[in-house]
Amino acid sequence: MSGDEKIQIVAFSTNDNVQTPNDIINMFLEHNNHLILKKSRHAIAFSTNLANSSKSTKIMVCSVLNLAKEYTGITDVNCYILFIDLENSDSQEKLGAILDYAKNYCELTKKIFVLGMVNVNEEGAEKNITKESITKTFDDAQLTYEYKEIDLTKKKEVSDTLMGIFIYSSKHSISGEVYKDKDGGKDGSCEIY
Repeated sequence: MSGDEKIQIVAFSTNDNVQTPNDIINMFLEHNNHLILKKSRHAIAFSTNLANSSKSTKIMVCSVLNLAKEYTGITDVNCYILFIDLENSDSQEKLGAILDYAKNYCELTKKIFVLGMVNVNEEGAEKNITKESITKTFDDAQLTYEYKEIDLTKKKEVSDTLMGIFIYSSKHSISGEVYKDKDGGKDGSCEIY
């Protein structure tokens, strides 16, 4: 590929209120030199140098915030990321809804990075969904995934985990480069390149 490398990722979160994919991506950006290309509530595009490359890589992460909406181009990704709030009591139910959506619209031969998130600093916080429950759900669905648990208070670890996902993505190509909602509305558009 000539010029800049490109990575496209679609992300989901079981807690769209306080742990949006953009919130987590911002932890990566705090620890890495980058240039923001475009940013909205549902998407972030930036360029950075990955740990394994001297070339600049354009990375676009689009969040599916509305599971009632069908997006075209949702299969044109390097991988998927699913952020699961392990402390939210609604996470198991939301995980089921996300997987139902993924079965209908996503390219499930692509790897799904499942990041179980905890916030150790929150008093009285306890896990409402376990690693075993999550991995059983993915195993039963026969999906290709990798599970990692991350502590949101350790921002450098969060950054390193995301760097690993971006490096994986740089080695696994995509088939297309468009991601926008079918009715062409700006609300769901993730077309950047």
